[in-house]
Amino acid sequence: MNQDFVVPITPAILEFKEHLLCHPRTILSAKYGDGKSYFLDAFKNDKGVKRKFKFITVYPVNYQVLENKDIFDVIKYDILLQMGLNDMLDESIDVSSRDAFLYCIKTNGLDLLGNLFDVAGSIEGAPIVKAIGKIGKALTKVIQKVNDANKDYQEYKKGDLGVLDNYVEKIDKISIYEEDLITQIIQKGIAAWRKRNRNGKKRVVLLLEDMDRVDPAHLFRIMNIFSAHMDFSYRYGISPDSSLQGNKFGVDNVVMVIHYENLESIFHHFYGEDTCFEGYVHKFADKGKFVYSLKTEAIKYYYKSLNSISNLSEETLKQLLPEARLQTKTMREFSNSLDEIQLQYKRIDGIIVDITALMASMRRLGLGDNVIVNSFKQLISQDIKTWLKYLYPYLKHFGKLDDSVIYLNNDSHKYCYNFEENNNTIKVNSASYFGNAPMLNMNVFLYEVLSLVIK
Repeated sequence: MNQDFVVPITPAILEFKEHLLCHPRTILSAKYGDGKSYFLDAFKNDKGVKRKFKFITVYPVNYQVLENKDIFDVIKYDILLQMGLNDMLDESIDVSSRDAFLYCIKTNGLDLLGNLFDVAGSIEGAPIVKAIGKIGKALTKVIQKVNDANKDYQEYKKGDLGVLDNYVEKIDKISIYEEDLITQIIQKGIAAWRKRNRNGKKRVVLLLEDMDRVDPAHLFRIMNIFSAHMDFSYRYGISPDSSLQGNKFGVDNVVMVIHYENLESIFHHFYGEDTCFEGYVHKFADKGKFVYSLKTEAIKYYYKSLNSISNLSEETLKQLLPEARLQTKTMREFSNSLDEIQLQYKRIDGIIVDITALMASMRRLGLGDNVIVNSFKQLISQDIKTWLKYLYPYLKHFGKLDDSVIYLNNDSHKYCYNFEENNNTIKVNSASYFGNAPMLNMNVFLYEVLSLVIK
């Protein structure tokens, strides 16, 4: 994004920070091109935010999920990879022998790091070797427990049922709602990390990015699991234990980044028009969503930016380029219309208002040449003398002056305009004219000025 067009977003950062403090699960809704990526980067790097929050960011859109894999399994391993890369795991993490044995049953004896390599291979762009190296160093106790349990599991596979005697009593105590080994590692890792940082006062946020582009079946599978985690005790009429309190994985916040209107459209396409969207999404984000849009502030800032490159007042700019015309433009379009704009037009000497800079920006915004010319012509007609001062350097450049005079038709009357240049100031005098000198065609002249803009 053009560094000269940086919309002030401090108020939005403060609002979102407060929002997270009272919304354990939420949707960050933003339209494509509205500066959402820039906002999130700025938010995560804000000093005040860094003191209170730690982010684990995953991109499910990058997963190459095979038919026989559950996308949520990939998410779990991705979270573990991110925790490894961000030094959120340490050697204090341990699991029970029962859980290690159950893991071996589930994975058919695949060792922990081998399984991590296998699943991580479906995460596009993941720095697997670096992450797994850190994980292997931190999870020495867990890896040893899994290796020991795997020896028993291999004996069990050969037909030695006696090895189950070491585990059967413990297995019988499995609750109806049981977290698997990877989830336990994540939970224990987060709990231990939280204690090491600001005495447990720092919040851990799981950020699910670019969810608009995730396959609908995977999108709703993810939402269903996070919703079901909190909904479980209510559905089964049991008191929530520690595994059911708070968010899944023990994170303080789950933030799904998706445009809310897109989510609704995808939902109805997937489940049908008559299915209740509000009821469904309420189970995930039961306290509301955070709508991010800096369009109003961006437009204000865009006028300031145009003022800085043209020296035309913001009030006049709003007449030339009404807000309604800017409402459909994205942050990216605003930025691109200003980026190194000075390279796209031929600058002339002595300008008061840089009309060609404005024309170049308007053309980059996608406005047609006829729209640009007509917008200037309409504005000029409202205050001819003022605009003739602005146009004076261009009139000189194109040789339109006859001894510092031009002739114009204005409201069906002919006028003679005389320019007096003194100490870098321009004075314009006017008088009715009844002669036969050629009139300046303002429409044609503005197209000549526009020709200074390089296509």
